[in-house]
Amino acid sequence: MTRQPTGDYARRLTGCPCSRGAPMRRGTTRAKVLVRYTRHEMKTYWFDFFSGGVPSLQYFLMQVQDLKKLAGTSEVGNGIDTTAELCVIGLAAYFEAFCKHEFAAVINICPETLNAFTARRECMVPARNLLHVISAPRYRLGLLIVEEYDFGSAKSVNGLFQDLLNITPFSKTEAKRYAEFLNDRNLFVHHGGSYTFKYAGKKFATRDIGARVHFDSLVVNKSDVYRWSNFLAKMATKIGNATVAALLKFTASQGLKCSAERKKAIRALGTIDPRAAASEMVKP
Repeated sequence: MTRQPTGDYARRLTGCPCSRGAPMRRGTTRAKVLVRYTRHEMKTYWFDFFSGGVPSLQYFLMQVQDLKKLAGTSEVGNGIDTTAELCVIGLAAYFEAFCKHEFAAVINICPETLNAFTARRECMVPARNLLHVISAPRYRLGLLIVEEYDFGSAKSVNGLFQDLLNITPFSKTEAKRYAEFLNDRNLFVHHGGSYTFKYAGKKFATRDIGARVHFDSLVVNKSDVYRWSNFLAKMATKIGNATVAALLKFTASQGLKCSAERKKAIRALGTIDPRAAASEMVKP
């Protein structure tokens, strides 16, 4: 499953008359439809600033719900819940992608944030990648930039958002809990769940390590998936809302005038329902 088709989903969500699959009115010729579609493509809408045309937070929360449903159907065989293990791995992948896409959307919406970011760290985009999106660099620059950075830990996420918007999403307690989650994920991905000395040293008493390493395995079930899902959903919501507040503060402090579509995009970074933003959009 790829995220690319969500671009069409976003267009249908907004109700734009040029959406693919939308019924044509009586008397509407193909030429007229083509003109309308071309005009639509020339304008930048609020959903254009997001990867796949869907707000990062809303998409991640949908993915979390899908994984929770999948975990609910899992069955334990020989003491191992393989479905739950895959759900844990999926949660980690989806959350890291959310952090990247949320960060990218901020830059797409407000490129001026890069002034502070580039003053604090080197920011380079390969020219060969830029050439592929040269026709729409206004709202795809962020997606190019995030490819060059690591969002795989609470420390890296805090550092990147600190340099961009002066916010640190993870508290010390949350960072510690996220590290625990990533340790479980890494154990499944790199060792098939079998305990290693590095993992066991953080989880068990010293006297128990020798007997468990390379013999026992980490066992997770649907309740673990629910627990981590709830934690990551809350973290993503926190990041989204903090991003909205910080970006609004930034635009106000810089005296920046945002278009109506950019304002809708800023609000869609947080918990706003994207359909609410779409309902306010002036249709072509």
